[in-house]
Amino acid sequence: MNQNADFSNGPTTSEVDISTLAQEFVLNLFNQKNDSRLVFHTYRQANEIVRNVNALAQANGSTEGEWETAVLAGWFYNVGYLFDYQNPAPKSMELASKFFAAHDFTKEKKSLILQTIKAVHAGQLLKKAEGQMLSDAVNSVFYGQSFFENAPLLRLERELLLDQHYDRSEWPAYLMGELKKARFYTSHAKVNFEAVAAGHIVSLKQKIEKQKRKELQPVAESDKLFSSLEPRINSGVQTFFRTNYRNHINLSSIADNKANIMISVNAILISVVISVISYRNMTETNPAVLMPVLIFLVTGLTSLIFAVLAARPKVTSIVNDGTPIEEAKKNIVFFGNFASLKIEKYEELLEEMFKDTELLYGNMTRDLYYLGKVLDKKYRFLSISYNVFMIGFVATVLTFIGVLLS
Repeated sequence: MNQNADFSNGPTTSEVDISTLAQEFVLNLFNQKNDSRLVFHTYRQANEIVRNVNALAQANGSTEGEWETAVLAGWFYNVGYLFDYQNPAPKSMELASKFFAAHDFTKEKKSLILQTIKAVHAGQLLKKAEGQMLSDAVNSVFYGQSFFENAPLLRLERELLLDQHYDRSEWPAYLMGELKKARFYTSHAKVNFEAVAAGHIVSLKQKIEKQKRKELQPVAESDKLFSSLEPRINSGVQTFFRTNYRNHINLSSIADNKANIMISVNAILISVVISVISYRNMTETNPAVLMPVLIFLVTGLTSLIFAVLAARPKVTSIVNDGTPIEEAKKNIVFFGNFASLKIEKYEELLEEMFKDTELLYGNMTRDLYYLGKVLDKKYRFLSISYNVFMIGFVATVLTFIGVLLS
């Protein structure tokens, strides 16, 4: 990708306005749908596509009408994946039509934008400048400098949404097929992106040939233990899991801190209230004060119990030494599932997991899921604790005021 390209926002003030409205519309769609499995076709990618459309339009001297059409089609290109991953074009066109219906668009302009989206999704041979610009922008994002960094995200997305799994030889072959179908039309794209995509084809071809040679070579007995290990996971996937694990840990820490606050506050207040009502036999001299005291003791104790439940550690386990290895290796990352295993069984399961990238991704995904379930339970208990405390405190104060005024 040309790092010196001028990625401006658009040609004129009016088109910047409609592009901004389209951007806000698309951003709202991604926020509302928010499918965490969509890790490749994201809002960020849609933004990059539009930026590249702007660069191509400037470099090629496109007309304002061509520019506007390509930009608006670019914003809606990815939104169909939110609703129909296997056939996104119709949904992209439907949502674009909904947006255009709310703005002053002629029938001809609307039809041209929708046809541009449809043609680029279909991979048709494009003759109009609008479609050529959008196609080049999409391909420059997909097959540009970040191709190998983003490819694992596409692989993970297809596994999560389509349940399509690829081994070490199938995935490079799939990428090779996609690269061979890529076509660049505009002069700027041919100069800056075509050679980059060709370089990716060469790299993949070398990787496929190396894998074939390796499969034909006899493996020494001493090397068999780790011969099937996958290469190092790409940094994009590492970042995805690292960020999610960090967020889960931070949320768990916040929940525990909030639970500790409620435990401390309720324990102190309950102790003080019990001490006060016992002092000089207060309930006999002023029995009316007993009602707010009882309300606070009941609600405070209830709040304390739920706070303790939120903070209480609980280790669940579905894996033990008697669990078959085929089942055990699918759930080995979550700490509760290996705590009861012997070290020999644990090492055996880890070896099986490291040999299979699909299994490794699956374990990490399931671990995130179970951590999320733990967090959900913590925050539900914590919410009940805070709500009960708030209601009880308000009821206590109001009752006490009523006692004083009566």
